[in-house]
Amino acid sequence: MIDKVVRFDRVDSTQDSAKEFIDERRTLAVTALSQDKGRGRQGRTWYSPKGGLYVSLLLFPEERVTSIPLLGSLSIIRTLEEYGFSSLAIHWPNDVLLNNKKVCGVVCERYRDSVICGVGLNVNIDKFAPRLGGATSLRIESSREYDIDEILAVFLKRFSGLYDELQERGLKVKEVLNYISGLGESVEVLTAQGVVRGTVSDIDDDWALLLRDESGIIKKFYYGDVRRLEW
Repeated sequence: MIDKVVRFDRVDSTQDSAKEFIDERRTLAVTALSQDKGRGRQGRTWYSPKGGLYVSLLLFPEERVTSIPLLGSLSIIRTLEEYGFSSLAIHWPNDVLLNNKKVCGVVCERYRDSVICGVGLNVNIDKFAPRLGGATSLRIESSREYDIDEILAVFLKRFSGLYDELQERGLKVKEVLNYISGLGESVEVLTAQGVVRGTVSDIDDDWALLLRDESGIIKKFYYGDVRRLEW
């Protein structure tokens, strides 16, 4: 499914670099050894030194656009499982957790008639600033280093298979619910419209979060920050 891989040593952001290839009209991956202005959801900074996997996929999906973030997260999980990792989870909508710490983030944005899916995976990074205390890397968790190009190849293979499945017949989220962190837990969802508290009820096939609010009404969210609550 990926027609071309474009490699850079250093860029501002692979997301922005991918946009430069849109007129080629084909799916491709843009990757870099480091990013100066790597970003996550809602413009947040993504720490991007050498030692991580930073890749953005330029896609032209015809169906089920809202499920693209799921493909990024699930592809990373299946890649890491091939390397023997367990205790993996998806924190809706875009984080991959390893041993309850953030090891990967996924950010998707629409650009003209494309979707650019960016993935940042902490691979050989051996330390993080105190403000990133909830982060980890494959090296920290396993005490070994990894071939990032090899991980990229496995990830692209996994993503391509899931993407083709999504476009041809849809991807059943029920098959991956065992990876979802927080089902049945009390949370608050922060969006531009405000904060809603309730219990995580389900994730639907469009990768929307279904929340039962405090009055018992099921509400659907396609985006937002989810925070667990302690009662």
